[in-house]
Amino acid sequence: MAVITKTTTDLQRNIGEVSALCRETRQPIYITRNGGVDLVVMDAQAFDEAMELRDLAYRREMRALEGIEQGRDEIRRGLGRPYREAREEMDL
Repeated sequence: MAVITKTTTDLQRNIGEVSALCRETRQPIYITRNGGVDLVVMDAQAFDEAMELRDLAYRREMRALEGIEQGRDEIRRGLGRPYREAREEMDL
């Protein structure tokens, strides 16, 4: 998808149009000032949904890391088993 950019002047003069564009595209709009990106604006609902997805991904990643750490801790305490032994027990 193409990146949408507007200038700060566009934002100041046409806030209603920029707001409508945010709602229609549900994409971030990069606001530039003096040739560089100054702000990013987007539809509030789209932003909230993006943050929910980010938080979900973060929680999943943390659960995976906690599982890995638990496994490492069990190995340090001598509770680990060889892969082949565990695999045979599960009939894989």
